[in-house]
Amino acid sequence: MRSSPASTSHDRPTAVVIERDAADAAALSTALARQGFMVTEAYDGYDGLDAVILHRPELITIEADLPGMDGFETVRRIRQISDAVIVILTTDSAETAIVEGFRSGADDYVLKPIGPFALRARIEAHMRRARANAPTAPAAEAAWLEHGPIQLHTASRRAHIGGRDRGLTRSEFDILSTLMRAKDQVFSKTQLALVLRDSNGLTGQHITNHDRHAVEVHVMNLRRKLADGPRDPQWIETVRGLGYRLAPVSDQQIAGIFTPMSARPVLTAV
Repeated sequence: MRSSPASTSHDRPTAVVIERDAADAAALSTALARQGFMVTEAYDGYDGLDAVILHRPELITIEADLPGMDGFETVRRIRQISDAVIVILTTDSAETAIVEGFRSGADDYVLKPIGPFALRARIEAHMRRARANAPTAPAAEAAWLEHGPIQLHTASRRAHIGGRDRGLTRSEFDILSTLMRAKDQVFSKTQLALVLRDSNGLTGQHITNHDRHAVEVHVMNLRRKLADGPRDPQWIETVRGLGYRLAPVSDQQIAGIFTPMSARPVLTAV
């Protein structure tokens, strides 16, 4: 594990680069340092996980093909302890690998080789989105979206179901909050892909099959985290040929299993 010799100013965002090849890691570290990051390198998944725990980075780039613990498993473990932006960098363009990357909790899946300017633009978009979604003031506590026992806090981006916290990725949170705000409206995969693109700060209206498939993976992960079976969904319905919508809440689902955030007492620090 190696830290870059860049400035030690605590005002700079931090990044962890996890690459098996030291030369590739150094090149990526140089690019990120020029982008304003303080960078730490790691060369396998275990050291990468340790680096994340130690440095608490805002950005993590990770190679899928790592020795020992592969990149996908490393991302899964990192996601349990960190809400950093995670970008998988890989030469594997197989659909199964792309699905596994998003399923593991990554925010982006980028194929190598990628030019430094294109990579910089993608990272800047993710970081803008992360800054925009960062909690700004505790007074925003009233900003809860509620649907039965599902509760989303829009400022802090916390997700609860039945009072228990669920760790959602940024894309999962954005999809669920979009559905919850619209209630009965059906959203196509293309519409949801545009929501994610806008949230990422990206421009353009052209949506590819890759974008639509990524939405499918995010919805599948959401259902898993909400314990929502796709064959008999309680929370997210598939409208055949159209897209997704929020399922109506039954009396049985809400009876006695949660207390609305709006009904809970507000605790004031003294």
